[in-house]
Amino acid sequence: MRAPGKQASILSPAVSPSPVLGPVALIPVKPSEVPLFDDDADTASLHFAAAQSLAYFQTLPSSQTFVLGPDIYSARDMADSMKELMNTLESATTGQAPSSLLSKGPAPAITSQGTGQDWRSTLRRDFNIYQSVGADSKRAVTFSCYYEPTMKARLARTPRFRYPIYGRPENLIDVDLGRFDARLQGMRIAGRREGKDLIPYYTRKEIHSEGIASGMPIVAWADDPAEIFFMQIEGSGWLDVGENQMLRLRYDGDNNRPYVSAGQDLIASGRVSPKAMSHEFFHSYLNGHPEQRQAVLDANPRYVFFRIDKSTMSAYAVGNIDGPLTPGRSVAIDPKMFPKGALAWIETERPVFNGNGKLKKTAPLHRFVLAQDEGGAIQGPGRVDYFVGSGPEAERLATHFWNKGKLYFLVRKLQGKGKN
Repeated sequence: MRAPGKQASILSPAVSPSPVLGPVALIPVKPSEVPLFDDDADTASLHFAAAQSLAYFQTLPSSQTFVLGPDIYSARDMADSMKELMNTLESATTGQAPSSLLSKGPAPAITSQGTGQDWRSTLRRDFNIYQSVGADSKRAVTFSCYYEPTMKARLARTPRFRYPIYGRPENLIDVDLGRFDARLQGMRIAGRREGKDLIPYYTRKEIHSEGIASGMPIVAWADDPAEIFFMQIEGSGWLDVGENQMLRLRYDGDNNRPYVSAGQDLIASGRVSPKAMSHEFFHSYLNGHPEQRQAVLDANPRYVFFRIDKSTMSAYAVGNIDGPLTPGRSVAIDPKMFPKGALAWIETERPVFNGNGKLKKTAPLHRFVLAQDEGGAIQGPGRVDYFVGSGPEAERLATHFWNKGKLYFLVRKLQGKGKN
């Protein structure tokens, strides 16, 4: 979707995890503890998502390595795992992958039930399985959910649409630390040049309050600064620019400042009670207190920049493996902890709503997913962000999804690798 731009929910607490190296983040699963893999979604979506990961692994040098627990796999090994998964799905009676899966554009998914049995038992038998150490002694992982919002905007400033949506500044420099040291794979920093030094980039407060933004490119204009803030939290989405025209807005870099939850900061200030806080309440509070709005938003120093995409890929959300995300099958994880593109299994709960759109209960969410994205607040072995597409249903899910669960990773068994 937009790589590190994703920041989770306005209710998410700031995350400051202790560094965890790859070998510590995952542990092999005993045969007696292997999940049933009772996948609750259609196999076509899984096949399509796996194809995106396969394409990613095939772009890498075959010798590039990935660490899963005590084991090391090459990019070729990871690609072979995707091929095995796809072949297994194709051999199942209902596991055909439609070529038209992308033709309808982005859409929310947590809908159809899974079918077929043999392919699941094949994965249990032929794949090594690792579990995330999570965030506590019970290996608990916190799951949130993200979607693609739509924001009203105009390409030229008007009296109503007067709040700028900034593009990537020319002086923003991204550094992939993995290019300098393989032990830093998945780590990055961003900053700006000052003389011969690279120094931290400006904070949100500095950008808005100290005139720093005066020289930044503007890609569009919004009528609500809170909507820009929410778009930055999600990382990308759609601009409704009028006259029935929708434009894709994509992540195009960030200031690499730590994510801080503005909602949690508002609660800590005593102005809002924890029970009252929600996505809707936060938005209404900002609109009802315009004199406080910028100060409230400035609590989060992280700032995301955007670009408008008019390419042939503009209809689709794109993750950090540079391929389309699959609603209901793609997740954002911390690439410092877990391999990008890898096959994973999640067990958690999803919200269920009544006919009026009110939260009614939760229901099990058990399915295979692919690690195809990352996010600013998705840090450490105890966080997963689940992609659900766009539209009203996706928005409801994303603004009410915050549950504990378990996370596993799978790689095809190879000679001398793994003990599963």
